[in-house]
This record gives sequence, C-alpha cells and structure tokens, in this order.
Amino acid sequence: MTGLEKGKALFEKQEFDAAIIELNTFLVQQPNNADALYIRAICYRKIEAYDKSVVDLSKILKRLPEEATLLCDRGISHFKNKNIEAALKDMDKAVELDPNNPFRYSSRAYIKAKTDIDGAMADYEKAIELDPKDEISHNNLGLLQENAGRMKAAKKSFKKSNKIIGYDPDKRQEEIDKKEDKVKTIETDNAPIEATTEIETIKDSKPQSSLWKIILSVFTSKKTRQEYFNFLKSFFKRAA
Repeated sequence: MTGLEKGKALFEKQEFDAAIIELNTFLVQQPNNADALYIRAICYRKIEAYDKSVVDLSKILKRLPEEATLLCDRGISHFKNKNIEAALKDMDKAVELDPNNPFRYSSRAYIKAKTDIDGAMADYEKAIELDPKDEISHNNLGLLQENAGRMKAAKKSFKKSNKIIGYDPDKRQEEIDKKEDKVKTIETDNAPIEATTEIETIKDSKPQSSLWKIILSVFTSKKTRQEYFNFLKSFFKRAA
C-alpha cells in the first residue's frame, strides 16, 4: 500500500493527524500530486489548520481553476478561518460553474447567513427547489424565516424538515409523557434511577432539527462526506 493509499484509508477512518503524516511523506516524492494535496487539505481543515488547508487547495486550483468542488472546499476553509469575503467569492464561482447542484447553494447560504439574510434565504430556497428532500436546507431556511419574523413560513419549513426525517413532535411528546407516568409508578416501588435514565435517553434522542432551533451545518452532513468520497474516486484520473 502506497503512502497515498494509506492516507486515503486513514482519512476515511477519520484519523486525520495520522493521514497527514502519511501524505506528508508521500508528497516529498510527488509534491504536485493533486489527489494527495486534496485529501491533506481536508484533513488540515478537520484539525482546524485552516491556513494550510487553503494553501493545499490553492495549489490544485492553479491547475484546475474551474473545478467547482475545489472552489467550494476552499470556500469552506476560508469560512472556517473567518475570511467571509474570500469564502463567498469561492462559493459564488462554484455556483456559477455548477448551477444545478443544490449543495453549492446550501453551502453559500450557510455563509451568507452571517451577513446577508435575504440572500441566504434565496439560496436555501434554490437548494430546496433542486433537492426537495434536503432536510437541512428546510431547517435552516426556517430558522432564518423565524429570525426575520416570518413565523408562518418558518413553521412550514420546520414541518417539512421534521417530515423528511420522520420526526413528529406531538407523537414524541406523547411518548415522553408515557415514560414520565412510568416514573411515577416505579417511584412507588423505590426504583426511580433506571426510569429517569430511560427518560433522559428519549430526550437525548430527539433530532437536532427545528425542535432545538439549531442551525445544522452543511459542512458536516452526510451529503458533504459523500461528495468528498465521490470526488476522490474521480479526481486522480482528471488531475494526474
């Protein structure tokens, strides 16, 4: 197994520091290997070495300046490094190059939400138009609508998000109420600890969607990870 292959395997196992060590050694011999640079860039971002992530992605973009995935990834690294202007510039270019990819719009929307609420909502709406089952975009759009005072629209967005993930807040509350009744019954038998733990487990299992009003980052979603892996499979053939 080559250093590149070892680095890929460690990356997929989310052992990012170890992957970087393997890729560093490999890149000594092949300093312009785009595949290795890309994987290392993502690993650097995972360990919060954002400047290094930007450097690696920029090296590849010199050879592939119109690769939307690279631009999107560099935009994410800029964003993590609190360089909003550079992040949006990369995201704008990624959208221009890949206008039918909902992930491009939801990524840009997440960043735009820091400075341009209306623009962010428009991007989430476009992402949903392209992918109606994107629960994260529905949820995040609802949060922005709620902050803008558009309560009716927000409620509709949250409802769609909950429906996609199969979460029914009314039904969940009924289950919690039943467990609480069970606690009262068990407490009469002097055994409240296990019952309390069971309730806490149910409460902790609630999806972090509109229930807790937490914006879900597209950058840690399953969709993002799948894009990485799909890109890695095809990138070497095009960039070697």
